[in-house]
Amino acid sequence: MEQNKDHYRTQHPYHVWDSLQMIPALLNECLEGEVQSDIQKIATDFQKRGIKKLIMLGRGSSYFAALAVESLFEKLTKIPASCYVTNVFQEYPYEGCDSKTAVFFISHSGKSEGDLRVVEQVKALGAYTVGVTDIKGSALAEAVDQLLIGPGGSKIELPASRTYATAIYRLQLLVQALAEVLKVVDDPDEYKEALLALPEQVKGFMAAFEIEAPKVVNLLSDRRYQLIVGFGPNWANAGEAAMAFNQSSGIPTLRYEMENYIHGPMQGLTPDAGVIGIAPTAALENRMFGMMAAARTIGARTVLLAPKGTQAPAVDYLVELPAGIPDLISAIPYMVPLWQIGYHFGLLGNGTHPDRLSMDKPEFKEAFSYIMKEDKWVTKK
Repeated sequence: MEQNKDHYRTQHPYHVWDSLQMIPALLNECLEGEVQSDIQKIATDFQKRGIKKLIMLGRGSSYFAALAVESLFEKLTKIPASCYVTNVFQEYPYEGCDSKTAVFFISHSGKSEGDLRVVEQVKALGAYTVGVTDIKGSALAEAVDQLLIGPGGSKIELPASRTYATAIYRLQLLVQALAEVLKVVDDPDEYKEALLALPEQVKGFMAAFEIEAPKVVNLLSDRRYQLIVGFGPNWANAGEAAMAFNQSSGIPTLRYEMENYIHGPMQGLTPDAGVIGIAPTAALENRMFGMMAAARTIGARTVLLAPKGTQAPAVDYLVELPAGIPDLISAIPYMVPLWQIGYHFGLLGNGTHPDRLSMDKPEFKEAFSYIMKEDKWVTKK
């Protein structure tokens, strides 16, 4: 009885909070043991098979995880990489998929509806398949050629915080291993030291920012709508954060790629908006600074994520991340404060349940039977 009571929590700390606290330790687990063994197997397979193309597939957070590592893959391996929503790829397949193509299926549970059909589809074309999942023995794990298994196992809550972080980190570490094996760039270790430092950086930042996150929530809680704007790998984070804020805050939240937002949608910005900009050290950093200054001039409430010590513009709240994190591996540390903000939004009670979202409401249960009738959310498999 007590176990069932703990399974469904009605106050802080929710299960998603526990998962957030696990992130630094789980990132450290990716540096040893089974994760490293899987990485070495995949790197060897890439070399033996002469892989020339990479396709990464996922839905929701898993799709955003793919986007977060796409540019790093291409820079360090010189292998063209493409990201697709899984069932969209099934209906509009890439016809160049062949024995020199690797297809990565990113799915925490390993039982997302329709994944197995796509595995069969690309295998029939000769592709090498990799399952990036956290669940051994899942249908996906049994179907692919090779696993990149994650630490932490299954989760109780529906939001994908720790699983998003560890999927990205495993893929980043795989890219590092591929760079060392393939030797197609002048400096395969360009990001190695920074990658290895991420778990401790995330741990230190999380502890310090936890007391600040409620202040950001207080700043944004009266907004009519929110916009989260990013570029490069952090465009993926903008999507992940917008999804989380829609769920937790009860405030409609959209995500935009920075330049596309500037060229059109920004014309509709109003003073009752909250605008969150993500600006790691990168060539486009100053462009983001200009966009945030413009948003504040229009009257929107502004929150900026940027490295400590940056000459950032005046904003309503500046979230200072550790300095020196390269843009192409910045997705995890820059997502962590957004999750912390999202969690504290959830404690206000204006959004969905922090762990269960809306899936315990009868109308949502019935509604999702139309669109995800075989999915675990509906069947409780």
